[in-house]
Amino acid sequence: MRWVFYSLLVINAIFFCWQQVRTDGSEPSDDASRVDSGVESIKLLSELGDDSSIYLGQRAEAGKCDVYGPFFSSIDSRKFLRMVKKIGVKGRQEQEQVNLQPYYWLYVAPLSSRKNAQLVVNRLRSYQLNAEVITEGHLARGVSLGDFESRQEIEQLRQRLSVLNLVLKIQEKSRNYRQFWVLLSPGSEELLVGELQDKLILKFPEILHQQKVCKPVA
Repeated sequence: MRWVFYSLLVINAIFFCWQQVRTDGSEPSDDASRVDSGVESIKLLSELGDDSSIYLGQRAEAGKCDVYGPFFSSIDSRKFLRMVKKIGVKGRQEQEQVNLQPYYWLYVAPLSSRKNAQLVVNRLRSYQLNAEVITEGHLARGVSLGDFESRQEIEQLRQRLSVLNLVLKIQEKSRNYRQFWVLLSPGSEELLVGELQDKLILKFPEILHQQKVCKPVA
């Protein structure tokens, strides 16, 4: 039986060595295990300068440019552009229209007197509505019932208020707005440092920096 015991020891040793060799050979390298997500970094102005030399080479190959924004007025974006152009950075301004779902303002047309308007307000408030007398403009002495997200919601309210015999009017309101972006030549964050960076952070504390593929900045 002793030879059986020694045979098992030899077999186990051989199997252990084979497992070690197999594991070492199949272990992926660090480079192979890295996954490039393709997601560009987004930073605040105060974060510029971190690993900028690495990003510079990547952007140059991909034909990307540095994007700063959003600005919600053309005046602010042009001011930002003037400040960075003073250090020789090329750039341009781009405008973007943001279209959102509208909302609806519900109201009652002007009544014969302020007193009558207040009476309507009191009746509407008994329905747990935030009604208010309109005091200014061509709708003065009318009654505002507030803003609503959909016409379906308004129709349900109309049915609920039908016993009051009120003529409810709807005015569609837009949420659309414009925003502006400043596009600079690649590597701009290496130049927006020191005193200039401090000034930009002070004037535009919420402005973000990112990279994207775009037309060359002239």
